[in-house]
Amino acid sequence: MPTRIVSIIVITYNAKDDLKECLQSLVTQDYSEIEIIVVNDASTDGTAELVEDFIKTANSDITVVTNRTNLGVAGSRNAGIRHAKGDVIAFTDSDCVADHDWVSELVRSYECNDVAAVGGKILDARMAGIWNVTNKGHDFVASQEGYVPFIKGCNMSFKGDLLRGYMFNDEIKYGYEELLLCDSLTDNGYKIYYNPRAVVHHKHRTSLEALLKQKYLRGMSSVWYLRKRNMFFMYRRHFILLLVLILLPLIIVNKLFMYPAIVLLSIFSLSLLREEIIFKEKNIIEMVVTFPFLVIIEFAHFAGACSGVARFRILKRSVTE
Repeated sequence: MPTRIVSIIVITYNAKDDLKECLQSLVTQDYSEIEIIVVNDASTDGTAELVEDFIKTANSDITVVTNRTNLGVAGSRNAGIRHAKGDVIAFTDSDCVADHDWVSELVRSYECNDVAAVGGKILDARMAGIWNVTNKGHDFVASQEGYVPFIKGCNMSFKGDLLRGYMFNDEIKYGYEELLLCDSLTDNGYKIYYNPRAVVHHKHRTSLEALLKQKYLRGMSSVWYLRKRNMFFMYRRHFILLLVLILLPLIIVNKLFMYPAIVLLSIFSLSLLREEIIFKEKNIIEMVVTFPFLVIIEFAHFAGACSGVARFRILKRSVTE
């Protein structure tokens, strides 16, 4: 098999404290035919200077793309793709650290399988508090190696020529753009492969404020994604919570409404626990201890979804308004 050139695109926004470690993990890969493209999404924290200093000492092919305005995740990935020369285009985030053989494992999956895209395992890089433990395992893709319907943004790769023909939908700045791309590929008969030996370590948000903001934005993006796919207006779990909120004032009028509310809340709780079991990242004690906190961050996701319903479904606003 001929050697594949791999372009690695790292988008970064005000994350200079993590970016250096990320880049260091990329320049020390055991796969030599790589180019690194750093997309600076209009950072204001000294990221440009850090990358400039890193390039001076790194013995690697590093290109810097600077966005004049903040384009968000999808827009920045597209900016990187336009500069990528690789046969394979891989993505990770500035708050991730890749294993030494990450690229090699991605490439190996292309050689052994007739696939258009390959993703890998995402591990939690730090457990710095209850919120990190609560969010543990939420980068889950699959429990075993094989074909999958989607891969996650901080550990994914695509055949270069194919990706240049698709690109990411950049209507919205945050979340679900990789899922929409994967849907487009599978709808057109292409295969996506998951290789758990291709590992990156993701540094999740450590503060409640940052985590709630992330979940809120992803909740809003989920409604945008469902609209693009012509699916139900919000995820079923969020719809259940919406029904509970509708029932709450009715309980004051008639206590009989309390019983369907309890049933719906039980279904909601079981859906959260089901995912925790599928992720297989938490032990029983962690599941029990973090469950109340998991409910809190899920309500942030739900709040974002409600905002998305109002914006994209009821008011019919475009994402750029």
